Order: sequence, then C-alpha cells, then structure tokens
Amino acid sequence: MREPDANQFRKPREDVVVSVCFSELSATPAAFAAIRACAATLDRAFRFREIILVVDDASRAAFLEIVREVPNTRLFVVRRGTEYYDRRVIAAEEAIGDLVVLGNLDEIAALDLLAFLDFAESENAVTMAFRPARRPVKRLLAWPFIALGKLAGFNVDPAEWQSIAVPRTLLNLLLAHDEPRLALRFPPRDPRLPREWFRTDVNVASRTAFMGLGRRLHLLQTLLVYLTPTLLTVVALSSALLTLVGLAYAAWIIGAVVLVDRLAPGWLTTNAMLAVSAVFMGFSTLGLSLGLQHLLKQQRRLKADLVPEEVNRIDLFQQVAFDLNVVLESEVASSPLGAPPPEA
Repeated sequence: MREPDANQFRKPREDVVVSVCFSELSATPAAFAAIRACAATLDRAFRFREIILVVDDASRAAFLEIVREVPNTRLFVVRRGTEYYDRRVIAAEEAIGDLVVLGNLDEIAALDLLAFLDFAESENAVTMAFRPARRPVKRLLAWPFIALGKLAGFNVDPAEWQSIAVPRTLLNLLLAHDEPRLALRFPPRDPRLPREWFRTDVNVASRTAFMGLGRRLHLLQTLLVYLTPTLLTVVALSSALLTLVGLAYAAWIIGAVVLVDRLAPGWLTTNAMLAVSAVFMGFSTLGLSLGLQHLLKQQRRLKADLVPEEVNRIDLFQQVAFDLNVVLESEVASSPLGAPPPEA
C-alpha cells in the first residue's frame, strides 16, 4: 500500500502573498492548461496568491474565460507590439505579493515552482532559474552580451532562463533602477541585490540557441544605448585630445613660418586648413558630447507612456482582511460611534 503524500495535508501558508506574472503568452489550450496547473500548485501551498497576465489587446477576448475560471487572476491589456522587457516592467509594477515571480510559462511548467519560491524566500535574494548544462552554440552566442553587460553593470547571460523569483524589498530596488527593463531580466551588479541560482537539470524545448533572435538583437541595442554615457565620455576625451593635437599642429605651422626662410608652394595653406579642421572638429564634438552628458544627468530616467488597461479588478487586500477577520481603520471610522462592524 502506497503511503500518502504528507504535503497534501499541509495547511496553506497565510503569512505571505505570492504574485506570479506572465508577460509573454499565446492564446492556446496548452497555455490555459499551464495557467490552471500553476494556480492549483500555488493554492496547495499559499492561501493568498494572484496570477498576473499581460497580453496584447488582440488576445483580450481569448483570455477572459481563463480569468473567470481561475480566481484572483488579473488581466492587463497592452498595445500590440509592446516590447517584452516593457511588459515585464508592467507586470512587476502591478504585482502586490511579498514574493513575486516573473516567469516564462514553459519554464514555470517545468520547474518546481514551490521549491523555487521557498529558495528565493530563504535566501532573500534575486533568484534566477539556471540550467548548468549548455550547448557550445549557446556559449558562443552569449559571450558578446556577457561582455557588454559587464561594461553596463548588468549580469547579462541570454542563456539563463527568463524566470526569476524576487522578494518584495528587492523588487522595489529593481524597479527603482535607471533601466528597470534590463534590471528585471538581468539583475545589476549591486551589493544591495544579492543573486542566487536555482539550478535545474530540466530542459525546456522552447529554449534553443536560435529562438528569439529579434529579442536578442533588441537586447544588444538596449545595452549599447545604456552604454551611451560611457561612450560619450570616450568621445569627449578623444575630442579633447584631437583639439590639443590640432592646436599643437597649428603652433608647429607658425613656428615653421617664422623659422623657415622658404616654404614649398601650397604647404602653408594646406597645413593651415588641416590644423583648423582638427581644432574645429575637436571643439565641436567635445561640445556636443558634453552637452548630451549634461542632458542625461539632468534627466534621471525616461519612461515611456506604457499604461496598461486592467480588464478585471480584484481586491486581494480586502479578501485577506475578511479571511483573517481584520477590522480596517477606515471601516472603524465610518461605523457609528467608531464601533467596529459586527464580525461575520
């Protein structure tokens, strides 16, 4: 006779709220089944949880049924073509949980989600799902991103899984970063943000070296754009050096005019134009680079107008208060003579 699983009799935790976010979804029966399975897994361990779905406006109708079927599922609709990294930011900003998972649906289905959350909570770190065994092609394609990521101050490795689990305090730090789109995918190199790896030997069929090439090209562009202050500093230093070289060249021409009795025809005008061009290019490029650096420092962060539409609203805080029989201060103030409302 097989012994029963002790975990099925364990009482769901009531001291923590869990948010699981999916920002890249397709309206397929397999995706809906994976969402139901994720909700069932969370309900076995946590009393209070929410699932956040960020989808295109064209998929709104397809996801309404799963939202009605799975309790505490929030649906956010964004414009078609909204970038993947921007969707993750939207999901993270809307999550209210003490533990937040920003996940890929295929990866979450393959992971032990409860162990993933427990590991992130116990380590109090930004936890990334990680599969040590990699193919050589993946390693070869990843090294340019790793090098640029180090220059930009991020732990970039496209071969790592997209799913991360973050405690609320660390999530707030990631969202406050100058570039939250990158920070939520590749945690920055910051001592305030400890990072841990949740290792797994499971392989996900959708994670291949040549999947998502468009997204990787966008990642490369984003890293180069984030490196703009560093590149502008290099341009400013090289422009200043070019200006000094031009001035020294002009001084050398003047010295030649004073000391040499006879110069070759056209030598003076040709070299004078070269000196003037070098000085002008150096000064103009230096001025432009310094001006752009000043603008970047004045503007701490540029946020795009990405306001999602929440299709359905749930009041998870009110549910927690009701289930735990907690009287809110606003209810006390609104009741006659300040008396608390009767218990249910």
